[in-house]
Amino acid sequence: MKKQIYTLLTCLLVTMYAGAQAYGELEWQKKKIPAMITEVPYSASVTEDAIRQKFSQMGFSAKESKGVYTYKAVRIPEISDETFDVLLKVERKSRKEKDESNVYFIVSRGYENYVKGTDDAVFITKIKQYCLGFIPLAEAQALEVEIKGQEDKVKSTEKKLRDYEDESGSLEKRLKKLQDDIEENKKNIEKQKSEVENQKKALDVLRARRKSA
Repeated sequence: MKKQIYTLLTCLLVTMYAGAQAYGELEWQKKKIPAMITEVPYSASVTEDAIRQKFSQMGFSAKESKGVYTYKAVRIPEISDETFDVLLKVERKSRKEKDESNVYFIVSRGYENYVKGTDDAVFITKIKQYCLGFIPLAEAQALEVEIKGQEDKVKSTEKKLRDYEDESGSLEKRLKKLQDDIEENKKNIEKQKSEVENQKKALDVLRARRKSA
């Protein structure tokens, strides 16, 4: 049931953000490069990590320059059987919308032969569909980040509990010693009272001798 709800929510997110996707341009190295721009309802850091992890799992590595990651000679079956270069950049959507991001996905057939929005419609549609897949990827990554954060909170609270338990043990030992000291002190008081009485009696004897002399 939970899996069905998760799948439904993911589908709703993808549907909702499908309209927030279009070909635009990325300014990079003093050039304007045609790029598929997809809005993702998660922060840039989460979204970038999710996509880069996906590419890494596919066996692709990238070179980074000013926030742009270049993947050379990759093959993504969901898009095409041919190999091509991919440029990827993820940035915050705006200053106010810090929890949303724009993903710039650029396909090049080599030698800066960048795919444009006016190119083969089927190819462009496949790129769009592939880029929409970044939304559930980011969603899964955001959940992992939340889980990690909650795990850290659990560890922190558990450590604090252990600290309190250790302190409690220490306090109990101190209390036991204090109680023992109190009992010892009571005994000493009783002994000292007896000693005081004995000394008073001795004094009374001496005083009695003085009166009779």
